[in-house]
Amino acid sequence: MKSIIIAIFFALTLCACNEPKEISADQVAVAFFDALYNQKDIKQATSYCTPDFAKQLTQYRTAQNAARRLFNMSFDSTKIDAALADFKVREEFNTTGKLTILFTGDRHGKTYKELKSIKMVKKGQTWLVDELLKDPIAS
Repeated sequence: MKSIIIAIFFALTLCACNEPKEISADQVAVAFFDALYNQKDIKQATSYCTPDFAKQLTQYRTAQNAARRLFNMSFDSTKIDAALADFKVREEFNTTGKLTILFTGDRHGKTYKELKSIKMVKKGQTWLVDELLKDPIAS
């Protein structure tokens, strides 16, 4: 009887440790752009999007085409950081927020830095990329 109780205790302990951890909006955004720019996998990129944004993205057929035409950026390789986030909105309502993503990438032997802002929404326990926001710095 004692060994059964110990076995149940360990089973419950292991189950508690394996609860799915929520992935932050920042992590989802970085994974989305990594799939698009570094892995060049549009199907994987769409898995991080809302259905409407995924539909818009797949109209470009390839990751390289979407990266170049939708986001107006192309890199041979790039480092992606969630530079600035609207944390106040996400903390208060926990359903939506804006992220500004910093890209440091190489193209034709030169290094370029770019910023893009995206809107993130939370569906259930999952953050998703919802739309590309207009560049506030553009002239």
